[in-house]
Amino acid sequence: MGIFSAEEVTALIGEKLRGRISLKTAEITGSTNDDIKALAAGGSPEGTVMIAGEQTAGKGRLGRSFYSPKDAGLYMSVLLRPKIGTADALAITTAAGASVAGALDAVCGTNSGIKWVNDIYIGARKVCGILTEASLAPDGSIRYAVLGIGVNVTDRGFPDDIKNKAGAVGADLSLRPAIAAKILDCFFAYYDSFPSKEYMDEYRKRSVLTGKTIEYEQNGVKHTAFVEGIDDDAHLIVRSPDGNLKYLSSGEVNIVMNSRQ
Repeated sequence: MGIFSAEEVTALIGEKLRGRISLKTAEITGSTNDDIKALAAGGSPEGTVMIAGEQTAGKGRLGRSFYSPKDAGLYMSVLLRPKIGTADALAITTAAGASVAGALDAVCGTNSGIKWVNDIYIGARKVCGILTEASLAPDGSIRYAVLGIGVNVTDRGFPDDIKNKAGAVGADLSLRPAIAAKILDCFFAYYDSFPSKEYMDEYRKRSVLTGKTIEYEQNGVKHTAFVEGIDDDAHLIVRSPDGNLKYLSSGEVNIVMNSRQ
């Protein structure tokens, strides 16, 4: 099927945002995040977007790879030059999560959930991963950030190591331009409201962990806890078996049961 054109996406973006987006597409690339980093280093402005039809070195969290085959997904990265501190950088990822879930539902008629902190789920399957990478200036401020979004639009089969977890939206590939445009519209609406955290209401509403018992790891030790909710700073609020509350800012979590402890 091949990749769609930049013009197809641009035509679907809201008029207010259209003038801020400079969109490029490629049939195949190593990593759209790496492409945007190179463009950022060369002085490209905020709103530069790269979309590829296939990635040979797609990136996931914690140094993992992101499976990005041809004619299966939407692989997109966005250049941002945010006026926020590093302590608030998680806002980019959480706002993107709310944006992707809302966009998929609006365009594809799905019922998307968010697994803290950056994965989009439909049912029990992960259909999208989000990775934000930042470049820091010598004073510690954010020079630029790259927001990477990978959506499994259709199922072309998954490798053995992820086939029991990964899923697809189940949409026609022809919807990719509309999905990309809707994600950009939703995300920049939230982004322009920073430091407001209005996106957190949508994020919390879609949480697949709230009300569940989870397992997480800290310093090599596994713990179980009940998820009470998510605060405005996107910390996962968990209650330990001893009744104490903890606020998790990062980490891998897995649901282990559905009932309260």
